[in-house]
Order: sequence, then C-alpha cells, then structure tokens
Amino acid sequence: MLKRKKRRSREYKNSSQVIDIEDARRERKKKRKDAAEKRGKAQKTKQVVTERQAGKKARRRMVYFFIFLFILCLIGVSAFNIISLKLLEAKTIKEHQALLDQKDKLEKIYSQVNSPEYIEQQARQQLRMIRPGEILYVLPDKDAKKDKGGIIPE
Repeated sequence: MLKRKKRRSREYKNSSQVIDIEDARRERKKKRKDAAEKRGKAQKTKQVVTERQAGKKARRRMVYFFIFLFILCLIGVSAFNIISLKLLEAKTIKEHQALLDQKDKLEKIYSQVNSPEYIEQQARQQLRMIRPGEILYVLPDKDAKKDKGGIIPE
C-alpha cells in the first residue's frame, strides 16, 4: 500500500526543531532556480528541429495555405455571384418600369379606340377616306423621292 506523504505542517509540528526563516527562503529560492535552469536546458535542447519535424511543419503550413486559398476562392465566387445578381436585378427593374410605361400608354390608346374622333382619324390616315364634298390631295413621300434617284416627276 502507498505510504502517504506527510504534510508540511504536521512534519514541523511534531518536530521540536527550530527553523530559520531566512535559510528556508534561500533553500526554496535555490530549488526554484535549479528547476528553472533544468527547464531552460530542456527547452534549448527541444529547439533543435529534426528534418522530419521540419517536413511535418512544412506540410502543415501547405495544408493551411490551401485551406485558406480554398476559402478565399469560395468568398470570391460568392461575391461575384452576388454582384452579378444585383446587376441583373437592376436591369430587370428598369425593364419592368419600361413595360409599365408601355402598358399605361397602350391602355390610354385602348380607351380612345372606341371614340368617334379616333375612328375618324384612323380612317383618314390609314384608309385615306374622306367625307362627301372634301378633296383628297396625295403628296409624294420623302422616301419615294429618294427611291427614284432624287428625280421628281412633274
């Protein structure tokens, strides 16, 4: 069975020995200094890196670099998609507004279609109809002059 270590207070309680505080402090300070020197030596010896450790470290850095690069590419592609969608949205909104304007214009024309004034205007322009007693004068179009080579027959 394991023997239990005596606690410091019990150890000194049962002894009738007189303790010099300054000596105890110097001893503890020396123990701490020795322990620090041992740790320092151990750390100095560990600082020597073997080729295997250097290879592992290089591979680890390479893996981290590729992970970082992959994440950066994902962010770039996502940003490109977001920007292109925003541009497409703006274009679609403009088209929608143009179509609404065209719809309003066509609705205004549709409301006028059944009026007698509009019907008379379209009959005169497109069908060249006239009222009784009116004379219709037909003038050559500007495009017709150009088609004949600029010669106007008299």
